[in-house]
Amino acid sequence: MISTHGFWFDGKVSQRREVTISCGAGAVVQVSGDAVDVSASLRDLRIDPSLGSARRMIRFPDGAAAETADHEFLDELQRLQGRGCFFRAVHRWESSFLRAFCALLLMLLIGFGFVRYAVPYLATKAAFALPASTEEFLGRETLQVLDRIVLEPSKLPKERRGELAALFATMTARYPERRGWRLEFRSGDAVGANAFALPAGIVIVTDRLVELAKSDEEIAGVLAHEIGHVNRRHALRHLMQNSATALLIATVTGDITSVTSLSATLPTVLINAKYSRDFELEADDAAVAYLKGKGIAVQTYADMLTRLGEDHKEKEKEKEKEKEKEKEKEKEKEKPGGAKTASSFGELFADHPLIQERVKRVLERGKE
Repeated sequence: MISTHGFWFDGKVSQRREVTISCGAGAVVQVSGDAVDVSASLRDLRIDPSLGSARRMIRFPDGAAAETADHEFLDELQRLQGRGCFFRAVHRWESSFLRAFCALLLMLLIGFGFVRYAVPYLATKAAFALPASTEEFLGRETLQVLDRIVLEPSKLPKERRGELAALFATMTARYPERRGWRLEFRSGDAVGANAFALPAGIVIVTDRLVELAKSDEEIAGVLAHEIGHVNRRHALRHLMQNSATALLIATVTGDITSVTSLSATLPTVLINAKYSRDFELEADDAAVAYLKGKGIAVQTYADMLTRLGEDHKEKEKEKEKEKEKEKEKEKEKEKPGGAKTASSFGELFADHPLIQERVKRVLERGKE
């Protein structure tokens, strides 16, 4: 027989009674003392798991309970029940600083692995599972928001826009499964020389980018890069990777169309968050593949990347000077509820891989 001291609560009043708790032959638990004499089969009792050094309860079927701080006694009862192995192991881990530290480290590694590998995997699955109608909705809504907050109508001559639209149509004819291809021209000092790939095949090119290009071949390289973003669903994948809640809803419940609620978020993701390094390199590979397939020198795309990088640096220098002059004004704009500053939208190349690295890689791929 094993026994210990504890307190009895009858489940009817808050008063506690000091008792002796014992377990003997036949696996019967006996509680006695201070006008208490209760017994019950061990298999009918529920024993609370360990939580540090806190007292634990033996819970009886009628709602009564016996409380004790004798963990060894309770662990032995659980062993006799054939239960509690998991919680006893957890208690041993939490009772040891080294084990608790190892458990914390393990959880951090699991969390890192989930964010680093599981989230991108789920985002890819969800992005490619989106119905065409949802993707078209996201693309259309995103363009409307961009037009409201940062983009302005293009000032390029109609003839020039027609030439580039024809080039884009020729390039996208290779992908007839996607019906929403269209090239949009916009201007805006806030974005400078840039191009954006929106869901459903909408590609935006700014006037400044067209002005920087020295040939249509250079523009073709940029367009092929953006087409690569579209075909690989980079905008949607990036959005979902940065919207874990929507991603889990989309992948766990199968309610893929729920991501339409994120349409207002996508413009900010596209402009402020930028694409990941891997996405940019994938799109660069698409540009290289197109140029090589058409017999166009890959150097043209490398030159365009270099020129875009230099233009961006110049823009950043100008903005830094403006910030120094209007420091107080900028602080006011950055307050909660304040307007977004133009500099928030002009950093599109800031988080891309270093331009030099991309140029070097593009040229190496061109030789393969």
